[in-house]
Amino acid sequence: MTRPMGLDPGELRAALGDAVKTKTLEAGELLFRQGDPTHGVFSVESGRLRMVRHTAGGNLVTVHVARAGESLAEPSLFSPVYHCDCVADIPSKVAVFPKEALFQAMAGDPDLALRMMARLARLVQSLRSRIEHRNIRSAKDRTLRALLLLEPSTGMEFTIDGTLKDFASEIGLTHEALYRALHDLEADGRIARMGKALAIRRRDDCSD
Repeated sequence: MTRPMGLDPGELRAALGDAVKTKTLEAGELLFRQGDPTHGVFSVESGRLRMVRHTAGGNLVTVHVARAGESLAEPSLFSPVYHCDCVADIPSKVAVFPKEALFQAMAGDPDLALRMMARLARLVQSLRSRIEHRNIRSAKDRTLRALLLLEPSTGMEFTIDGTLKDFASEIGLTHEALYRALHDLEADGRIARMGKALAIRRRDDCSD
């Protein structure tokens, strides 16, 4: 999916100084749990974190996936509790920017506060894009669009980050629906794949 730009971790570290902490997580370890009191926002230094929400029916819905260099949980600045779980998909290291220290830094630096506002605006835009994407009824069309957004600008072969089951959750499909969609896209000649490694074939490449 299209991912909004994060705040520059180096800039935040400089602004907050010794208040910044580092936390190391094992695969499967929770950074925070839905309903926990908020205490800060985070930046992924290495690894990959997944934010998931529990539905009334007991299902898990992926809200966001944060990778190295991306920040997460900014809305928690204005909420007393976290509204989802955040779990490490793989061993990860996270910078922790305490809530009160960040508020103090923004109060003393209007430019930093404006950049935080811009980040929150991009999060809203990303959420709208996600809602639009999930309204694509065809699993095959939804999968192709998601792959096109993931494809590197070079157009070379790339690998889906994480498991296919995780990717299915990220785009709002069951893993069975994703497998069928990938099979149909490959049969149509739109993608070529081997496991999670794949390449997207443009329409003008599919005539052979």
